[in-house]
Amino acid sequence: MVLAKVKAWTRDHPWQADGLLAVVLFALSLGQIPVGSTSTRLAAVAVSALLAATLVPRRRYPVAAFAAAAAIAAAQITFGVRPGAPAPWPALQPNVTDAAIVVLLYTLAAYRPRPVSLTGLAICLIGSGVAIALWSPAHGTHPDGALFGAAAGLGGVTLAAWVLGDSVAYRYRRAYYASIEERAARAEAERDAQARIAAAAERARELEERRARAVDESAARLRHIERDLHDGAQVRLAALAMTLGEIKENLEQAASDDRTLALAVAAHQNAKDTLAELRDLARGIHPPVLDRGLGPALGILAGTSAIPVSLTVAVTERPSPAIEAMAYFCAAELLANVTKHSGAGHVTISVREQDSGLVLSVIDDGSGGARLVPGGGLAGLRERVQTVDGHLEVDSPPGGPTTVTVELPRHA
Repeated sequence: MVLAKVKAWTRDHPWQADGLLAVVLFALSLGQIPVGSTSTRLAAVAVSALLAATLVPRRRYPVAAFAAAAAIAAAQITFGVRPGAPAPWPALQPNVTDAAIVVLLYTLAAYRPRPVSLTGLAICLIGSGVAIALWSPAHGTHPDGALFGAAAGLGGVTLAAWVLGDSVAYRYRRAYYASIEERAARAEAERDAQARIAAAAERARELEERRARAVDESAARLRHIERDLHDGAQVRLAALAMTLGEIKENLEQAASDDRTLALAVAAHQNAKDTLAELRDLARGIHPPVLDRGLGPALGILAGTSAIPVSLTVAVTERPSPAIEAMAYFCAAELLANVTKHSGAGHVTISVREQDSGLVLSVIDDGSGGARLVPGGGLAGLRERVQTVDGHLEVDSPPGGPTTVTVELPRHA
């Protein structure tokens, strides 16, 4: 438990941990300061402090820290050990702070690519061999076993430090490659999702365009049917009614029998009734007045209303014919509902532009209480409005007033 806490603390506080390690090594080296003059002792303390200080930035700058420590160690080997004679620079005698080189080699292997760490390992092994070669004659005759033990121990510690660091780097590399694979898989999934979203958006756009074309074509067909009825069947029925009228008048003047006259009168009346119904049917399919624009069409509609109507139309750009027809029929049906059910004395109709569409409002001062009931007229009107992505809202508190707002796009 204690070891786990220490490990966690060193992982969360790397600078503090490395600084503490440097202080410990420096403190241990103070007992190995060579005897001599004050300047020699101070120089030895400075060398130990510099060597220990290379541990502090080892995680962030491992190559620079290792290079600095290796340079100090090379100076120690070159000038701090001399066979059979005192060292020319006693301050450069090796001490416990040289363990920093092993720690830095471990760091180099853990945080840098393998070619860099192998170079550091080679430097350490060569330095160890040179140090043992110089150390052995400088301290008298040593048995071959002791010399081999020193070489094996120093080389083994160096190799162990590199292997431990390289194993850490291997785990880091595995984790890094795993994270790369995970990011690549996530990126691939995101690209697939974006492709699906783009395809869905393209499909939705195509469907919207097809629906718009279908609505416009339907409106064009309705206008064509209305013109055919107006220019064809209505004209022929009108001619038939006129002919029957003349026949009736001739029969009346000729004092023909009552039965023939009655049949002529009935035929004439049926022709007029059929003509009236056909005109209403044609206007219900597509009012010809809409060809002049929504404003004039609503003006004529308001003029024929049994209830006084105030009309305001503020439209700078004409919408598509299908939207104009939808707005007109909405206004006509709402006005008919007001006449039949509300008991209102005045109606206000307004059309204005909003964002990229139109807003039609019909307000009456009637008794209120209008609701969107399934199967009712307002519900059916809302369904028709929704076919062109429109919206219909009803605000009708008891006692009135009633406000019906229809929002329509500019194009179906």
